[in-house]
Amino acid sequence: MKLRRIDTLFGRIALLIAAVLVISHFSWLAILRMDRRQQQVDYSVEQMLFQLDSIERALDARPPARLPSLVETANTADADEHATAPKGGRSRRLVEQFISRLPQGTEIRLEDETTPRIWIKLPSRADWIAMPILWVHNPPPDNRLVPGVMLVVGVAIVFAVLIAWQIQRPVRDMANAAALLSRQHAVPPLRERGPHELRQLIERFNRMVADLARIDQERNTMLAGIAHDLKTPLARLRLRAEMLADPKAAAGVTRDVDSMAAIVEQFLSFAQTSESTARPVPVDRRVNELAASLAEQERQVVLSLGAGEGFRMIATQLDRIVGNLVDNAYAYGKPPVCIATSRTPDGYMLVVEDQGDGIADDDKERATLPFVRLDPARGGNAHSGLGLAIVDRLVRQAGGKLNLVNAEGGGLRVEMVFGAATV
Repeated sequence: MKLRRIDTLFGRIALLIAAVLVISHFSWLAILRMDRRQQQVDYSVEQMLFQLDSIERALDARPPARLPSLVETANTADADEHATAPKGGRSRRLVEQFISRLPQGTEIRLEDETTPRIWIKLPSRADWIAMPILWVHNPPPDNRLVPGVMLVVGVAIVFAVLIAWQIQRPVRDMANAAALLSRQHAVPPLRERGPHELRQLIERFNRMVADLARIDQERNTMLAGIAHDLKTPLARLRLRAEMLADPKAAAGVTRDVDSMAAIVEQFLSFAQTSESTARPVPVDRRVNELAASLAEQERQVVLSLGAGEGFRMIATQLDRIVGNLVDNAYAYGKPPVCIATSRTPDGYMLVVEDQGDGIADDDKERATLPFVRLDPARGGNAHSGLGLAIVDRLVRQAGGKLNLVNAEGGGLRVEMVFGAATV
C-alpha cells in the first residue's frame, strides 16, 4: 500500500480513526488514574473514622486506655493555641469528606506541624481530640499500563487503516475512471462494491459512462457518414469546375469545393476517437521537423524549445495539434507564430502564440466547443468551428489541459500543460 497524502479520503479516514482511538484510550487511562486518587481519599477517610472511633472507645474505657503519642485530648484554649480553621491545600478534599461523615455540629481544626494533625470537637464531648491525618497510599501506579495501551492502540489503528483503505478503494477507482473519461479514453465498467451508497454511485457512474460513450459514438458515426457521403459529390463538382469555359467562374467553384473539402476533413478528424498505439517521440525534435515542413508552405514559425528529451507525445497527435493551431493562427491572427516548449514543476508546457487580436474573455469557454464560431470576423472559408475543439480533445487524450490566454502584447496564447506522468 503506497503512502498517500493526508488530504485524500483514505488519509482523512485513517487520521480520524487514529485520533479517536488515541483520545479514547488515553482518556480512559486518565479517568482510571483520577479514580485511583478518589479511592485514596475514600480509604483515608474510612481509616480516620476507624481511628476516631478507637480513640473514643479508649477514652470511654474504665480505666481509660493509654493513647498513642500523637493522640491527645485538650481544652478549647489549647486547641486555639495549636490549631487553626481548615484552609485550602492538599488535605482539603480529605477534610471535607471526613467532616461530612461526622455528627452535625462537629468542629474541625488543623495543626500544621512535622506530622499534620486534625483537631475534632464532637458535640457529645467537652474536650478536643487531636489525632494524625492518615493518608492511605495506594500501590504505586503500574507503568506497564502505558505500553499495553499503546500496543492495543497500535494494533487497532493498523486494522482500522486496512478497513479504511478497503472502503475508499471504490472511490479511488472511480476517480481514476473519471480521469480516463476526461481524456476521452475508454472506461471499462467499474465493479460495484463497498457500502450501499457507494454501490449506488458506482452503478449510476457506469450508466453515465455507457450513455456518454453511446452518444459520442452516434455523433461520430453521423459526422463520419456525412463527411464520407460528401466526398463523391465534391469530387464531381471539382471535375465539372475544371470543365467550365469561364476561368473566373471555374476558379470560384474550385475554391468553394476546396473549402467544403477542408470542412469535410475537419469532420473526419473530429470523428476519430480511437487512441494511437504508436510510441511517443520527443516533442522538441518533432516540432523542429514540423517547422521545416511549415516553412515549405510559406508559414514561418518562431521556435523556443526548452522542454528537453523527457517531453514526449504521439507524433500523429502532436502533428494535428500544432497543425490546427498554426492554421487558426494564420486564419484568425497575425504572424509571426511562436511555438514554445518548457519544463514546469508539474510537467511540461506546449505553447502556440500568434500576434492577432485574441479572444474576448467571455468567449474563451465557448471557443473549444464543437461547431462554435465566435463571431463573423473569426469565421471564414474552410472553417466549421472544429479547430480548437479537435485540439482540446487531442490534448485531453494525451493527458493534458488546454488554456486560452490573451498575450500582453496582443494575440492569442494557447497553453497546453501536460503532467510528467502522462507524457
